[in-house]
Amino acid sequence: RCDRKVPCGACARHDVTCVFNPSASPGHRRKRPTNQILTDRLRYYESLLLEKGVTENELQRGPGSEGGYRSLRSFSGISNDSHPRSGRPIGERESGQPVNQAQTIHCSGSVIVVDKYGTEYSQDALGDYPDDESHTEISDDDFGFVLDGHTRSKTKLCHPAPNEIHQLWKIFVNNVDPLTKIIHVPTVQPMIEKVASKAGALPRGFEALIFSIYSAAVMSLSDDECNQRLNESRNVLMSRHIAATKAALSMAKFMGTTSLVVLQALVIHLIAVRDVYEQRAIWSLTGVAVRIAQSMGLDRDGDYLGLPIFESEIRRRIWWQLKIHDFRTAELCGVGKFHDLRTGENCTKWPSNVSDDKLLPDMSALPTEPAHLTDMVFISLKCDLLNYAAGRAADLRRQGKASIPWDPRTPVGDLSEADRSVRGIEEELETKYLRYCDPSQPLHLMAMLVARCSISMILFMSHHPRRWSARGKIPSSELDLVWGLCMKLLEHQNMLQSNALLKQFAWHAPYFQQWHAIIHILDTLRTNPLHSGAERAWKIIHATYENNLEMTFDLRKPIHVAVAHLCVRAYDNRESALQRSDIQPSTTPGFVGQLRQQLRALQKSTQRDDATQYAIDGLIRDGQAITQGSDHAKTDENTSNPGHHMNTLNVDHTGEGMSPGEEPSADTAVFQERDSLPFTYGHYYDQVNDANGADMGFGLISSSNYGMDNSFEDQITWEQWDYWLSQSNLGQGS
Repeated sequence: RCDRKVPCGACARHDVTCVFNPSASPGHRRKRPTNQILTDRLRYYESLLLEKGVTENELQRGPGSEGGYRSLRSFSGISNDSHPRSGRPIGERESGQPVNQAQTIHCSGSVIVVDKYGTEYSQDALGDYPDDESHTEISDDDFGFVLDGHTRSKTKLCHPAPNEIHQLWKIFVNNVDPLTKIIHVPTVQPMIEKVASKAGALPRGFEALIFSIYSAAVMSLSDDECNQRLNESRNVLMSRHIAATKAALSMAKFMGTTSLVVLQALVIHLIAVRDVYEQRAIWSLTGVAVRIAQSMGLDRDGDYLGLPIFESEIRRRIWWQLKIHDFRTAELCGVGKFHDLRTGENCTKWPSNVSDDKLLPDMSALPTEPAHLTDMVFISLKCDLLNYAAGRAADLRRQGKASIPWDPRTPVGDLSEADRSVRGIEEELETKYLRYCDPSQPLHLMAMLVARCSISMILFMSHHPRRWSARGKIPSSELDLVWGLCMKLLEHQNMLQSNALLKQFAWHAPYFQQWHAIIHILDTLRTNPLHSGAERAWKIIHATYENNLEMTFDLRKPIHVAVAHLCVRAYDNRESALQRSDIQPSTTPGFVGQLRQQLRALQKSTQRDDATQYAIDGLIRDGQAITQGSDHAKTDENTSNPGHHMNTLNVDHTGEGMSPGEEPSADTAVFQERDSLPFTYGHYYDQVNDANGADMGFGLISSSNYGMDNSFEDQITWEQWDYWLSQSNLGQGS
């Protein structure tokens, strides 16, 4: 040891140069575990001892155990899958059958689950981030980029005026909650009142939840409704509340949360932005939410984990709504429907068909499900459909077949068994729900239409035309069946979007657009223009375009462009067939004229882009640099080659080069050296920008692909349609 002398005694004895090394600054010492963490760990170690045969009595006879063990149990609030309250040995049920053991750890009102063999976990995993009140400024965190690439570290959260808060809450309860049931309305209501009355700051998790509710409420309205009820445009309101929700989630450290409230906020946020974000981003962010839920044990039932009845029921609702969302986003990204649907003995049970007012936080048992319909009817119906899908997947796995039910890529086989199973679920839904539905009530009508649409969809996927691609001609009976199913699907879809009684739920339908049914109907009309059901079919297609104006005017999406071409070609063929039959065609529907106009404009734009690319390719072949501004276009008078200078290319939309130094017009596409050049190794990047800077993605469907040659539609496969559909959220901003 150094005695602080020069030289010190130790260095003198060892005959070495004495160098004084000051002790390191305390710096950021590791935080000492709190009492909560210590008790949680102790309880976990006790459970391991119990597993090894050490009884509770032996533990209680240990040093300092008098009265301490009981207080430890009540303080930590820890439970596990083996029902410790009953005194039953860990890892054993009443039947004596061993179970997969999972340790449930409660910390600061949150829950995490550690598997039997997951004994190595970080100290941070045992405690959530502080949930102090949120009038403080938002601090930077490591995961802000997940929600927004432009994190604002000094943003403050500003709630709307009190009357608008009440309005948004009412809209959410009427429009969004009946179709999601992610929250327990009676529990959240006091928080809304607190915010509206400005009685004090909220915990961070609840603040994130309330801002997500604002976003979802606005999402459920049309632009006209936003102007009428909230006095602002939908775009302005959505932008404001989505930004605030992302900020609140960031402040709540959502990526590392163990808070059920923060998870609820994230799931509602995903629903609110599902038509705003690019679809792959939604699927990836949904995967984050699934991982957070799994870390909290939501993939295992609360009864299995020994959680309170009320909490278990809320967890079931959140988990299955999250999984329903995950299945749909995966499908839109090209992944098979129900790709990882699993149910089992210890998996999360389906939520009960019990209304919110029957669920109480301190209840000791779930109420009996009533014979009549409740405010959970829509979710219960969808869960029954999921349960049916899970059963079909399990049957397929037992048969050694693909585990994705109704995979249309599966070759045609004996469909009679599949049809029988569909009749079974149809009878079940009829008996359990549909016979009690009152069509005059919006939620009941919504449930009826979704049930009918789901049955038609299951049958359509079982008899999908692509199943016959390797078999040549499709039997006429199959053609008639599939045609009828597609017509039903589109009729139900149009009712979901246009029925005045369902106006509050109209936001839900576009995300589940029946693209394959639209494609099959239009392709049939193209090849058979005088089909016996053509008149009715064109009325349905007209209604589909009327209910989804973006299909006409948003040609940034490849699926919109492809379907528009198919629709125009089908109607052209109809007009030609009528003329050949000496039948005067009726007046061309307005939507067909608009599609023709939009496609002509797109074709001209693509031709200009091709001319622009040709000019760029020429410069690249000549080895010339592309820069911006007349200053860069001056001849280098000091060079030994006076004829050599740096070239400037300002490319306008006519594809003609402008003279160096000429000012580009407002609509001129300018490629700047300091920006990322829109080409790689001489190939155009398949993207140009519109006036708002949104990626148009026209390269995905070039004019050569969509020329008016007669072989265009004949060359399209279902795989190509799937690809265009999976690419159809490119260009949407966040």
